[in-house]
Amino acid sequence: MRPARADLAEEWLRGIARAGFVPGVRARARAALQELLEELVAAVRAEPFDASVGDRIGAELVDLRMSAPPVIGMTVHLLAAELPPLIGGDLSIVRVRVLDLLEHVTTGFVTAQRNAAVGAAEQMNRSEKIHWRRVQTDLQQRLQHDPVTGLPNEQQLRQHLAAGDGIGLCLLGIDRFPELADTLGRDTLLTAVAAMLRQLTGVFVAHLGNDEFALVAEDLPKVADEARRVLLPLHVDVRAGLVEAAGGGAPDDRLRDARLALGWARQDRRDHAVFEPARAEADRRRHRLAADLPSALDNGEIVAYYQPLYRLADRAVIGAEALARWQRPGGPLLGPPDFITLAEHTGLIRPLGRHVLERACRQAARWRRAGHDLMVSVNLSPLQLSEPTLPADVADILHRAGLPPGNLQLEITESVALDDGYAALRRLADLGVRLAMDDFGTGYSSLSLLSKLPISTVKLAAEFLAEPAVLRHTIALCHALDLTVTAEGIETAEQEALLRSLGCDTGQGYHFGRPSPADSRGCVAGCGFHVA
Repeated sequence: MRPARADLAEEWLRGIARAGFVPGVRARARAALQELLEELVAAVRAEPFDASVGDRIGAELVDLRMSAPPVIGMTVHLLAAELPPLIGGDLSIVRVRVLDLLEHVTTGFVTAQRNAAVGAAEQMNRSEKIHWRRVQTDLQQRLQHDPVTGLPNEQQLRQHLAAGDGIGLCLLGIDRFPELADTLGRDTLLTAVAAMLRQLTGVFVAHLGNDEFALVAEDLPKVADEARRVLLPLHVDVRAGLVEAAGGGAPDDRLRDARLALGWARQDRRDHAVFEPARAEADRRRHRLAADLPSALDNGEIVAYYQPLYRLADRAVIGAEALARWQRPGGPLLGPPDFITLAEHTGLIRPLGRHVLERACRQAARWRRAGHDLMVSVNLSPLQLSEPTLPADVADILHRAGLPPGNLQLEITESVALDDGYAALRRLADLGVRLAMDDFGTGYSSLSLLSKLPISTVKLAAEFLAEPAVLRHTIALCHALDLTVTAEGIETAEQEALLRSLGCDTGQGYHFGRPSPADSRGCVAGCGFHVA
């Protein structure tokens, strides 16, 4: 299969052939264009970045006799859309660098054309000079306008933003754009949307490619609502990312912020979202964590902390729940809310879950060998449960750790129980592993569902502690189903006494002990024992 850049070179060549003509042997022209693409890619990736490389590439197009005026307009439009995804990395940074390069490519192209024309200018008659000026005007028009809609393009939008103070930016994205483009025709859809947006008064409208349209105005929420109104006849829904005028900033920064806000609107299923620096920083932090997570697993930065589990009748420690923590070098200790969702989104939850399970089983086996026959409880992600090899993997981990299956408890959520994980749960129960439903009462499951699942324990959500009457009946019904009841989030002696009086079997919470690592002797704070 040919490299993607070879395909882009072929597409570029076909565009040039349509815009003008391809001189010489076609294969040589294709090879020359592919070399220019490689130079552009190298320039984007270079540190420090130098956009002036584009001047030479624009001049080389003229030297290659690919100098018909429409060539540069087609080139800018094609490469601005197709080149960034081929380069990889941070797409927002890559897109800005590509646009800077293409601006210099344009400058180099026009300069080379002008220089070539200077020698012949004196020999031109009046009509030829008028024609040449028209060609130059047409070229400038093509460079600053989208060829499909005729609207200003991203280059002209950036110039407009740089020249104006006190104006806000609204970036519109069309919902279900691929589906609508297939049904109506991409160019037909974009042309119709552009025609409707032109009806907005006092608003600078630009088309940035694909489904993105930019509106520059002062009252952004009003403009976004007005845009939705004028598009109603087309049955087109849009979402908007808004960057307020007060935010200021360079055009590239404002475009980046608007795209980020548009992503929030889509993520939150809202008509529009306003750019917020604090949320943007939180997103950047999550992205950095997501990028660092694979190496964190490889380097042993993901560790297990243990929160003791007490039998309420006599306050005996019967086990501990293993909780993942991320100890970043030189950074704060991170808890599950900081990285578990990231692991699920990036597909790393399976190796991360296995890593914590292995550590927990080895620690429980060590306690058992030292005479402490304790259970270790580990949370199971829905994505882990969807793995067909999970039961076999758990059996392998238990065997290598030397831990009996009955000393391991796996905690699942109500959503897992309601999905299609029953077969895997049944196989895990057949191994002898204990199963517990975590955070019971926060989702949709019912006590009748509990009787159908192969679980042995229900862990009541901390919210139950505020409802003694509900707590009493829930504990009684769980016991009627022969289920052990564990209360989470116990923080006071009064809560402990209430649970004991209601017959709750086990409990955990800050009242007994916070999650702590096992030290070199196997000791966990609050457990009252250690491995000698």
